[in-house]
Amino acid sequence: MSSRTSGRGGRRHASGRHSQAGTRGGSGGGQHRRPAPEREAHPLEGKTVELSIDTLALGGAGVARMPEGPEGTEEAGMAVFVAGALPGSVVSARITRVHRRHAEAQVAEVVTPSPEAVEPLCPHFAVCGGCPLQNLDSARQLHWKERQILDALRRIGRVEPGAVLPAVPAPSVTAFRNKMEFAFQGFGASLRLGLYAKADPGRVFDLASCAIFPAEGSEMVDAVRAACREAGLPAYDRRSGQGLLRHLVLRHSVLEGKFLAQLITAPVPADSSPAQAIRAMGEDLLKRFPGLAGFVHAERARADGLAQAERTLLALGASALTEGLEDVRYSVSADAFFQTSTGGALALYSGLRDMLALAPADVLFDLYCGGGGIALFLAPGAGRVLGLEANPAAVADAEANARLNGAKNCRFLRADLTGESAVPERLPEGFARPDAVVVDPPREGLDSGLIAWLNRVKPARLAYVSCNPATLARDAGLLAAGGAGEDGSFDLAAVRAVDLFPHTAHAECLALFTPR
Repeated sequence: MSSRTSGRGGRRHASGRHSQAGTRGGSGGGQHRRPAPEREAHPLEGKTVELSIDTLALGGAGVARMPEGPEGTEEAGMAVFVAGALPGSVVSARITRVHRRHAEAQVAEVVTPSPEAVEPLCPHFAVCGGCPLQNLDSARQLHWKERQILDALRRIGRVEPGAVLPAVPAPSVTAFRNKMEFAFQGFGASLRLGLYAKADPGRVFDLASCAIFPAEGSEMVDAVRAACREAGLPAYDRRSGQGLLRHLVLRHSVLEGKFLAQLITAPVPADSSPAQAIRAMGEDLLKRFPGLAGFVHAERARADGLAQAERTLLALGASALTEGLEDVRYSVSADAFFQTSTGGALALYSGLRDMLALAPADVLFDLYCGGGGIALFLAPGAGRVLGLEANPAAVADAEANARLNGAKNCRFLRADLTGESAVPERLPEGFARPDAVVVDPPREGLDSGLIAWLNRVKPARLAYVSCNPATLARDAGLLAAGGAGEDGSFDLAAVRAVDLFPHTAHAECLALFTPR
């Protein structure tokens, strides 16, 4: 699973960085600022050095130490982050940037392969940026992710977990994704539909197959690409604002064995020839692929790269799939949030259930509840469950899923989860004080106002679902330290790594906090 919008309500993986170029706002009075002087290149930049890769950093780069040159340099021993290098290997690497305390490098040649290296599963591995760790043994992927989590907790949060529970491997490392977003680029015979290239993140390459998505999905990608080329539909160019085709989003339900396709375009009149061509394409796809339950044409007007629809223009067949985790059912529309690995979600939620050990009378709060995924899974073991979420569409999805499951002990409310009133003071009857709380925040972690609330309320069990070890570690330190004028509130009782996203650098983790 970018920054995310509020938790499971709609995770968006974007950097969150803002351009510093251009004129700053405020009362500048027309004053001209001198441009910043050009940075002088470090003497080591551009040079090639031989490095022994010791470990794997957050983000997936291999980590080495700068060797000492024949005359000795002040950079000797400096950490070097080498993109694409695996632990245990020796590489010849070109230094691309030297910072004050570390350097960055690219692999020029593998001198000695890593004993942890394996043959990649996908023919696109050398080109695609989606699975950068696919050439690393899956068990070792999880080993290094667990190391990263523990290192972050100790280094950033200054906290030591009471127990490190056995890491949970991915149930499958192939065909495990239930959602893929494919991008369009070009026009005519050169129209491409696929994923972004590793070496050139702005360029889309044509996808032939994807090892982490069911094979029939790749066949649908081929069919959509061919139909769009034949119809002469151009890709949207956000720099010029011209063109039409933006993204193809495919969802797959493990429970039903069915797919849902969503074609996202720039705005187009419903009676226009492009819209009619898209309708014809959708009708043809539903005939050609028995596994395709529905086809949705939606639009997005904003000039960005997000694969998120703003308005549905056409729906043929089913508009949602049904997915299941044990006895719980979820309605998953084209725009709904659901964990992108169904098997991984079951492993994550089961681990959470074991960690919380809820009693039948317990009151559970699920914060950043999204479409109710965790709340509904845990509801059978709790007395009452309250889900809070900032995204109103996600709250509506959660309420619909509660009705689908007949979960009468669940309530869902909209709440910002930020600032002094992070959690509303007035809550429904029976929810005055939680016995247990689950938080599943975006990559940015918990808001300071919510941490203050948790330190005041001090539930008997606080479970933190994290997709970012760095912000988990920061928040763990704040939870352990307590708020202003308070003693430390929580101990970090246990942590457990969960490999929710095999072949990527993303490290998912469960952490259990208990009050002192």
